[in-house]
Amino acid sequence: MVRLALKDLPVAIHCTSDAASAAALSARLRPDCILLLGAAPLLGGGREAEELRACRSRRAKLLVVAWQHAEQTVLGLLESGVDQYMTFPVNLRRLRSKVAALIC
Repeated sequence: MVRLALKDLPVAIHCTSDAASAAALSARLRPDCILLLGAAPLLGGGREAEELRACRSRRAKLLVVAWQHAEQTVLGLLESGVDQYMTFPVNLRRLRSKVAALIC
């Protein structure tokens, strides 16, 4: 569904199934924007989180869509460098506009 929502933007979309693959792909491709469906890779503080954050040095925007609504969790993610945070259920039209705003 996310791929369909973003398909008409002038971007190449690459999907991975886990944080380690996302970090490896980000290191190789140096994307302008990273969209994570879930906050777990950034909350655990593990190697994947550090690798995703390392991509931030190349100015990749980081957008997270997740279930966490707790103010402390959301603020922690934003303080750790997340550019945009949205919660499920997500409005795909709004998601598309947020991605468009981040990459333009």
